[in-house]
Amino acid sequence: MLIEALVAIAIFSFAILGIVGVQANAIRMVRDADYRAKASLFANQIVGQMWVDRFNVPTYALNAGNTTVCANGTNTAANPIVTSWISGLSDASNLGSLPGATNLQQQIVVGLNNTVTVTICWQSPQDNSPHNFTLATQIQG
Repeated sequence: MLIEALVAIAIFSFAILGIVGVQANAIRMVRDADYRAKASLFANQIVGQMWVDRFNVPTYALNAGNTTVCANGTNTAANPIVTSWISGLSDASNLGSLPGATNLQQQIVVGLNNTVTVTICWQSPQDNSPHNFTLATQIQG
């Protein structure tokens, strides 16, 4: 009877360890989904601003010549609206923040016929490589 009790405790312990592992994975997935949702919100925020100022869309270009997505570096923009938007990516009092966004080059590419591609990058301290979210749209002038 003592052996049966020890086997039952061992099985119960393995089940608890499995549940803890699943919970840790679920927490990581929720965190990643939160960052993707924030990135989507930020991308839609700058595209909405471009719609409001649709006659000046080419001035919103940011790191457009950079072919490496999410390269390390700083973000400098000629348009003050884009500069304010970039600072908002890491401002926790705004919409939330994306970790590591200030150390990665964000990208806004304005193509022919005002086709706009916004790429937002972030990297959590526990991640090995940066993540990105890309939004493509066309803004009619």
